[in-house]
Formats: sequence, C-alpha cells, structure tokens
Amino acid sequence: MTEYKDNIEHSNCTEDSEIDLMEIVAKLWKGRKFILKCCAVGAVLGLIVAFSIPKRYCASAVLAPETDQRMGGSGMSSLASMMGVSLDNSVDAINAGMFPDVVHSVPFIFGLFDLEVETVDGELSTTLLDYMLEHQRRAWWSYVLGIPGKAAGWFFSLFSEEAPQGDGVLRMENLPERERGVVKYFSEGISVNVDKKTGKTSLSLEMQDPLVAATVMEAVVSNLKDYMCSYRTSKARQDVENLSVICSERKADYYRAQQAWAAYADANKSVVLQSAQAERERLQQEMGLAYQVYSQVATQLEAARLKEQQAKPVFAVIEPVTVPLRKSAPGRARILAGFVFLLGCAGAAWELFGRSAWDSLRGRAS
Repeated sequence: MTEYKDNIEHSNCTEDSEIDLMEIVAKLWKGRKFILKCCAVGAVLGLIVAFSIPKRYCASAVLAPETDQRMGGSGMSSLASMMGVSLDNSVDAINAGMFPDVVHSVPFIFGLFDLEVETVDGELSTTLLDYMLEHQRRAWWSYVLGIPGKAAGWFFSLFSEEAPQGDGVLRMENLPERERGVVKYFSEGISVNVDKKTGKTSLSLEMQDPLVAATVMEAVVSNLKDYMCSYRTSKARQDVENLSVICSERKADYYRAQQAWAAYADANKSVVLQSAQAERERLQQEMGLAYQVYSQVATQLEAARLKEQQAKPVFAVIEPVTVPLRKSAPGRARILAGFVFLLGCAGAAWELFGRSAWDSLRGRAS
C-alpha cells in the first residue's frame, strides 16, 4: 500500500514538472515576437558598440636571457689567472623573474616618453607622449560621459586661484595627472610573462596603430637589454673606473721616479763617490718599486675590464618584433553575440516573470 502511494506521488510530481516545463515553453513561444525584437535591438546595440571601440593592434617579442655564465667566463678566468688575478664568476645581478617589475616601473616607462613614433599611414610623426596625449581615438560615449566632469571643472576653476606655472620640464618624481595616466596605461598594457624554468620572456603591447605598437615594443626590448647590461656590469664598471684613476696615478709616480733616477745618473755619470752611488741606488730602487706597483695596478685593471665583459648579459631573440597586420581587439563578433544573448535573455525573463508581475501591479493599482 505504501509503495502504491509513493508511485502515485512520484507520477504527480512528474506531471507537475512536465506541466511547468510546457507552460514555460508556451509562454516563450507566445512572446517570441517580443523576444526576437529584443534580440534585434541587442544586435543593433552590439554593432554600434563594436564599431565605436577603436581598433587595437598587438606587437610582441620573445626573449631568452642568458642564465648560466660559467662556460662563457671560463676563458676569461683562465686569462686572468695567467696574470695572477682570480675572477669571481658570481655576479650580484638582476634575474629574469624581476623583468615585469623593471618594465612596469615609472623610470622605465618615463624613458619612453621622448621616443619618436610614426603612424603606419605616414601622416603623423611625433613623440610617444604627444601621441598618447593628443592623438588617441576614443569611443563616442567617453566624450559624453566626460562632459559633466569638464563642466564641473570649468565651474570650480572660476572660483579657484590659478596654479603656479612650472618651467615646462617634465620631472619623473612630479608628473602631471595626464602624464601619470600615460604611465599607468603602459604599466598595465605592457604584458611581461616569464617562464620560471627556462627564463624565456614574452612581451606584448596593444596600441591603436600597428607601426607605433611595433616601435614602442622594440624600444621596450632595447631598453630592457640596456638596463640589464647596466645593472649587471655596475660593480665591475665602478671597479674599472676606480682602477683607471689609480693606474694613472701610479703611472705618473713611476714616470717621476724614472725621470729622477735618469737625471741624477746623467748628472753624476763620472762621480765615484760612495754617497753618489748610494743615492743612485736609492733612486733606482724607488723607480723599481714604483714600476712594480704600477704593473700590479695595470694587471688588476685589465682583469676588471675582463670581468666587466664577462658580466654583460646575452639575450637570444627567439621572436623579433614585427608590425602586426591584423587587429587584436575589439572582437566585434563576440560583442555582437553578447548583446544579442543578453537582450534575448532579458526579453525571455520579461515574458516569464516580468509581464505577469507588471499586470498584477497594474491590477492592484486600479
């Protein structure tokens, strides 16, 4: 008896779910014209939005930085050992994992502001900063949405004192608001992905002009190489500069000692006094000591120069920068499909729930 009741309840639930499903399908079919109209409106809005967003082109490059210098430094180490100097292969250097921090830093991006860029049609040739501030295309609604802010700014400027004018020179530590926006754009727009195992680095950047994007990406790669080279060789380069100064001083000391010995020897060539012989031997010893010091410093200077060459990083460009031919964004088909889907879902929701709720509200109001 209990099983019979359970079967009846299960069949009733199944019938109710079938009835509910058929009712939903019936409502959707009844309101199919309205749903299709919503889809059509979504298609129109999607086309407007898709064609209003400026095109963007992506330029990219792939680098493989040097990670092991032991083989490259063995030859230089052997040369240094022949001169009696030991080269330490361990260099306190930046690693590939810090590339994103370097590229996204304010000093790195600030160094790109004066880069000369040219559009692919050849109609514009200017600096990167001027291109970003004055020659960027925007969607029409950005101008509409910006009107209230501009109006408010103009209104408040009538009651505020004029800000003191600067000397017109951009300073990295005190950039104006618009220039900071450019820094933020490149900090967020330059993508740097580093493979922790191999050190392979992929860089990419999207901009509105394909030639400008390629030019900026080439500058990013070049500046990154220069930054790495400067960082890796900073200590060795400082050692070379210091040793160069010391070597010049020791060379001058040796020449003075040599001139003093030669002058005394010429003046006392025929003198047989022991005092004269002792003075000549003293001057000769001073000259020899000065030469030894000069020779040792010169040896250290050559070793430091070898170490500076050893510290320079090597980059293998796997994929060089090329001018993109096809746009990377916006995806107009995806935008169109998204608007059609959203407006279609909104129309279906209105037919299923909104219309009945609206009718009930109108009935209560009347």
